[in-house]
Amino acid sequence: MGGVLATRVDDWAGGELRRLRGVPGVDLVMYGASRLGDDGRFWIAAAAVRAVGRPAPLVRLGRQLAWLGIESAVVNGPAKGLVRRPRPVALGHPHPRRLRVPSNSSFPSGHAASAATMAVLLSEDGLAPLWWAVALTIAASRVYVGVHHASDVAAGLAIGAGIGYLARHVDLPLLVLPDDVVDVDPPA
Repeated sequence: MGGVLATRVDDWAGGELRRLRGVPGVDLVMYGASRLGDDGRFWIAAAAVRAVGRPAPLVRLGRQLAWLGIESAVVNGPAKGLVRRPRPVALGHPHPRRLRVPSNSSFPSGHAASAATMAVLLSEDGLAPLWWAVALTIAASRVYVGVHHASDVAAGLAIGAGIGYLARHVDLPLLVLPDDVVDVDPPA
């Protein structure tokens, strides 16, 4: 039953997004967002920028990058290895913009998992709507560009959010923020 529902949702989401494909402005945003999520580079840069000027910046940055690495190892290792789901069939036309198409399992979406993990972690010291807007755009872009099913993205978001929330409650050795560090945005 769950597989049938997921397939129906995947087919519906794919069909709805197909209607938008080829609209230049939408293509620009979605292909850009998909590339933005490649290899976690955006999230690494965002964590570095957010650490500057805050207490214990290297510990803060190290902690976030360690959890991003843990997420990547879980999703790109055992999670994709267990499911081995084929990626969606090619869209039937060339991509209008440069796009790296992974060859590993489609399920779960690593872009979505990384995005959710970092949205949770970066939201610890404010700006949650911003981080989640970026994360959800990156996640949706993977369905839009045709390299993931909607259920791959949903699973990636769930796994990533779970890892992010776990990170809020589990201290990693050598990467513990001091007790006197207050995790709120400084006044503007």
